[in-house]
Amino acid sequence: MENNITLETVQHKAAVCDLCELYKGRIKPVFARGNPNSSVMICGMCPGPDENNQGSPFVGTAGQVLNELLVKVFGGTESVYITNLVKCFVKPGISLQQHWMSRCLPYFIVQVSLIKPKVIILLGKDVCNYFLGVNEEMGKLRGKTFKYLSTNVVCTYHPSYLARGGGKQHKHFNTVLKDFTTAYQLSAN
Repeated sequence: MENNITLETVQHKAAVCDLCELYKGRIKPVFARGNPNSSVMICGMCPGPDENNQGSPFVGTAGQVLNELLVKVFGGTESVYITNLVKCFVKPGISLQQHWMSRCLPYFIVQVSLIKPKVIILLGKDVCNYFLGVNEEMGKLRGKTFKYLSTNVVCTYHPSYLARGGGKQHKHFNTVLKDFTTAYQLSAN
């Protein structure tokens, strides 16, 4: 990518990307939302149907759970920068394919290089395993701090997992709340 690149430039490139077959299902490009000056970046897996229709990440049921966590820990949804590794819609229930993640990775790397977060919260097993280069269950990854691109990374369960189990009533809601609190503390240092 060229010099003097901006988030807007990267967003435009991602919006017209056709490096894999996922672009065929794209209705509205989904890139990011929130504060690009934040010290906290949140990265999910991929846009779902609601996100694909609205063009913004985490606007469906999982987004409602995420917003609740953000209000509790960060005081609101606009205090963080939210994106997905894969920028195009993937039908629910389909596991992320390695080549989809690899094609979108350069967009994410540029986002990280421009935003310079102090901490990245990775949501869900697929994304955590991809970035950490491992194949572990989420229960073994969450609660630990890792490094990616010299940035602190906190892994936790995906809000869609919590949503499927009752949101705030899910047995791991407080676990995710604790993980978000860890990320908040890392971002304050």
